[in-house]
Amino acid sequence: MSFVMRFVLILVVFSFVVYVFKAISRLSLHLRGTAREVDQIRDRLRQSASVSAEMVRCQSCGAFVATADAVQLRMGKQSLTYCSEPCLKRHRVGA
Repeated sequence: MSFVMRFVLILVVFSFVVYVFKAISRLSLHLRGTAREVDQIRDRLRQSASVSAEMVRCQSCGAFVATADAVQLRMGKQSLTYCSEPCLKRHRVGA
């Protein structure tokens, strides 16, 4: 094998090794970013889970919704609860 062929072979192997190390470096960087995002999501879930969400049932469709998100309609002493504005409108039109 000539000197030039050996040099080219060594250069190709070296380039491949550098490419593999760069790929591993990029993957570890992405993995760290993903782990950071997962931690943030986990923290948000813990915070939202610590707030108790009382559920109420929609008068129209029967779906359960958090009290904070429900649409309440008071008619005299009676209080009607709906899951959303469109559900309230469908129920009022159908009534």
